[in-house]
Amino acid sequence: MQMAAWQLMACETVVKTVNEFELATHELRQVGSSVRVHDARSGLRSGQEVWATPNDGDPIHIAWEWTEIQPDVVALFDPMNILCNVALIDGQGHTLARSRRMLHLNNVIHQLDWRDALSWCCKNRAQSLQA
Repeated sequence: MQMAAWQLMACETVVKTVNEFELATHELRQVGSSVRVHDARSGLRSGQEVWATPNDGDPIHIAWEWTEIQPDVVALFDPMNILCNVALIDGQGHTLARSRRMLHLNNVIHQLDWRDALSWCCKNRAQSLQA
């Protein structure tokens, strides 16, 4: 079942320390992906990715937008606009500042194999349109 990025708004907030979050993110898997042609003249695409994992009964969801900057080269559209249902806290239980939270979310995204998953998704979609 595909999950859209906007659906994260309905997900329960999960509170994790930075270490707990980083350990849990190794189980993230793609649960949603959207692709659209961003520029009809160049054929460059853009879209959204949604990844999730169950973690001790508390599922973690993370979503972001991406854009193709040249054919087959994709990047985060806005690294400061990542949706995630996790509230990160430090070892003393204090909520991380938004900028520090975004740094951790960006690190997680860059460790994921999302570009390969996106490439596979786009190739399969193009093949099905040709058939």
